[in-house]
Amino acid sequence: MTKPITNKASQQNPTIGIKSLERLNKELIKPEFKDANLFILVDENTMDQCLPVFEQEVERVRKAEIIEIPAGEENKDIEICKGIWLSLAELGADRNSVLINLGGGMLTDIGGFAASTYMRGIRYFNVPTTLMGMADAGIGGKSGIDLDGLKNMVGVFGKPEGVYIYPPFLASLPVKELRSGYAEILKHALIADEDMWESLKSKPFKKITNWQTFISKSADIKMSLVVADPYEKDLRKVLNFGHTIGHALESASLLHPKKNLLHGEAIAIGIICESYLSHKLLGLSELLLDEISAFILSVFPWKPIPGSIDNLISLMKSDKKNVGGHMRFTLLADIGQVMINQKCPEDWIEESIKYYETLKD
Repeated sequence: MTKPITNKASQQNPTIGIKSLERLNKELIKPEFKDANLFILVDENTMDQCLPVFEQEVERVRKAEIIEIPAGEENKDIEICKGIWLSLAELGADRNSVLINLGGGMLTDIGGFAASTYMRGIRYFNVPTTLMGMADAGIGGKSGIDLDGLKNMVGVFGKPEGVYIYPPFLASLPVKELRSGYAEILKHALIADEDMWESLKSKPFKKITNWQTFISKSADIKMSLVVADPYEKDLRKVLNFGHTIGHALESASLLHPKKNLLHGEAIAIGIICESYLSHKLLGLSELLLDEISAFILSVFPWKPIPGSIDNLISLMKSDKKNVGGHMRFTLLADIGQVMINQKCPEDWIEESIKYYETLKD
C-alpha cells in the first residue's frame, strides 16, 4: 500500500503568488542568466492574454524573441516541435540560451521537451497560465509530445530552472478550462489528503475565487512524490490515478471531434471508472465510490464515451506505464491509500466504463 508523503519539497517547489513574476525577474538578472539570449514560447491565447502582462511584470524579457505555436492538444506533436527547434535555430539560440514557456499544460509539455532536446538541452523556465498547468502539468519535470494521438509517448525527464505561478493569469480562463484543471486538484486530494478532499466538497466549484490555496496544496503533493521518485520508478506512479482510462479517453476523443474532451474532462471520467475498479479490486467502499462519482458529476457535465470500448482498451494497451504487455493501474483502497501497478481483467475495465455510462442523468 502506497501512502504519499506530503512534506514541502524544499527548493524545487514552484514559486507561487502575486510576487512570483517579480521573483522571476530577479532570477533572470543573476550572473548565470544575465547574458543569456531569452526566448518566450506562447500560443495564440497566451500571446494575447498573458504576454503583455508578463512583459510588464518581468522587465528582463522585454527584448526576448517570441515563438508562437497553435493552441490545443492536437498540436502537441513532432511537427510543431520541429517548428520550435527551427525557430530557435533561425533566431540564433545557442546552448547558453533560455526558453520561457508561457502557457498551459500542452505548451509547457512541448516547450520543456523542445528545450531539453535542442542542442542536447538548453535551460528553460515554466510559467503556467492555466489551472491545469499550475496545479499539475507545468510542475514535476516531465515533458513530451503525443505520437499519432497517443498521449505523451515521446518525452524526457528533466528539470526546469524554475516554475513561476502567477494566479492572476487565471482571470483570462473560461470556466471550461478552469474545470479541466480542477480534475487534477481532485486527483491530488484523493491520492493524498482527505482533509483537502473534504474542503473541496464543502466549497462549490463555481464559488472558488482564491485558487492559490488549492494550487499550493496540489504542488506540495506532486513535488513530494517527484522529489522522492524523479524518474517514476515507483512512488511517483501514485499520480497516475484516473489516467490510464483518462488518457485513452482523451486520445480517442481527438479522433471524434464532436466528442472532444479536454484533458481534465477525460481525467474526471477516468477517476470515476478507476474508482469503480478500486471498488472491485481493492475494496474501496461503495459509499466512497458513490461519493466520488456524485461529486465529480456535480462539477463535470456527463459526456458520452468517444469511440468503442474495444478501441479504448486497445489504446490502454499502448500506455507507456504497461509492463510485459499487461495494463497497469493506480487504484485507491481509501482516500490517501493508494496501490500502484494493479492488473485488471479486461471485462472489469469494460464494466467500469459501463458503470460511468449508467450515471447519465
